[in-house]
Amino acid sequence: MKNYLLALLSSTLLILSFPYTGSFTPFVFIGFVPLLLLRQQFLASGKKPWKLALWTYASFLLWNIGTTWWVANASISGGIFAFTVNALLMTLVFGLWSFIDRKINTRYSFLLLIPIWILFEFGHHRWDLSWPWLTLGNYFSVRTGWVQWYEWTGTLGGSAWILLVNLLVFRLYNVYRDVAKRNQNIFTIIGVLLLPIVVSQILIPFATFSAVKKPTNLNAVVLQPNIDPYTEKFAASASNEAFADSLINLANRHVTSETNLVIAPETALPLSFQEDRLHTYNFGQRLADQVQKWPHANLLIGASTVQILDHKQSVASTPIPNTNEWYESYNASLLLTKNEAPQYAHKSKLVPGVELVPFSAYLPFLSALAIENGGTSGTLGTEKEPQIMNIDQVKLAPIICYESIYGDFVRQQVQKGAQVLCILTNDGWWGNTPGYKQHFSFARLRAIETRRWVLRSANTGTSGSIDPRGKIIKKTPYWTKTSFAQTVTLNTFKTFYTKHGDWPAGLSLSWILFAFSIFFMNKAKKSRKLQE
Repeated sequence: MKNYLLALLSSTLLILSFPYTGSFTPFVFIGFVPLLLLRQQFLASGKKPWKLALWTYASFLLWNIGTTWWVANASISGGIFAFTVNALLMTLVFGLWSFIDRKINTRYSFLLLIPIWILFEFGHHRWDLSWPWLTLGNYFSVRTGWVQWYEWTGTLGGSAWILLVNLLVFRLYNVYRDVAKRNQNIFTIIGVLLLPIVVSQILIPFATFSAVKKPTNLNAVVLQPNIDPYTEKFAASASNEAFADSLINLANRHVTSETNLVIAPETALPLSFQEDRLHTYNFGQRLADQVQKWPHANLLIGASTVQILDHKQSVASTPIPNTNEWYESYNASLLLTKNEAPQYAHKSKLVPGVELVPFSAYLPFLSALAIENGGTSGTLGTEKEPQIMNIDQVKLAPIICYESIYGDFVRQQVQKGAQVLCILTNDGWWGNTPGYKQHFSFARLRAIETRRWVLRSANTGTSGSIDPRGKIIKKTPYWTKTSFAQTVTLNTFKTFYTKHGDWPAGLSLSWILFAFSIFFMNKAKKSRKLQE
């Protein structure tokens, strides 16, 4: 019963502290403590480590389900897969740390949980089964006043902060009866908790710093067409022409002679078309004509697109029967300007199981397991590296849906010169659940990391604008057809994180290597003494 209560308490604390499944953020600073106590109890009793793994897995599984249960609204099988596999990976990471800590067994080896977990999150952002939703640093997306220093560390810094406080609280529990050690640990915990928050408050006035004396502005109109993805967007009666007309009418509510950019959401043109033949389609001509009519406005819009190729370009290339040609499908962003050819950027961080069949590059037969979730299923084509787009002398970062939870991906776009972050998304798959709220909230962290304005256009869910401090300036109601205008400040200043990326992962690796070198050196010294 004690094991059950400790495992349940840990998952409950982590659920209640996660954004929009409670948002009681302080609980995350003690969320791992019950698991650490459970481990201590198992080690003291001499029980087999695999039994601890079962309890740990149960706790992590409940955590995953309790925070991301809404994934099953889009796909029950996909949700179950995400819960079980992510919990398994977390269990393996926790188990690896437990094993290393037992082998090294020094006063400070328990702190190795921090670099090991950081390396897990770093790797989890970069493979085919990527699911970084529960990156610990994401917990502070509803407490952006605490983490303005993400402009230096990114979310990995927040993850390290959470784990360090948990480990210190766990140590405090073990020395509580020793008054001197107890007081020392209490003061340490208070310092570790308050110092980042104080630094964050100091940084807020400098968050809108501009590298130029007279930064320019961008006047944008953001659209939320609110097309139901289940019953309207991909229905048999759907047409890109009708969607284009609806978007034009919605935009014209706010477009003025000062407007520079109109932003429409992911797959606002949901029916696939050939990219180099856009001008031959009625909807393509209507959109191009409208852009010409607007005094200065350009149009950034999400679309399902196709390219015809004369060779197999990637795992996403599919042969066209009875020809020597191939085609690739994309979840794309399309930029229409007055005097230039259409610009395309293809979504590169794909949703496993829906847009990407994991490891199909090595095991092609897995492509048959793709989940159909509206539009094109199977593995989509991607870019070789993050892309930016240009209107006049302004550089935009086109960020499609899932890409917005990858800090390193977005910061690479800013490193290339992006001055504003434009998120195109479709959050209607999840219904009225915490999912679309969390997704919007995570965008606030991208603003802080790069000190860029965020303009977010959602088909369904929530659209809005976020300033470089991560403060929400405008936010639309859920499941409402609407649009709004927003003026943003453009900047070329690059933060430390923008320049150097997820450097805490490199520091973590160095930390682990240093710990092992000390361990083996001490072991060698003991061995020599025994021989003498």
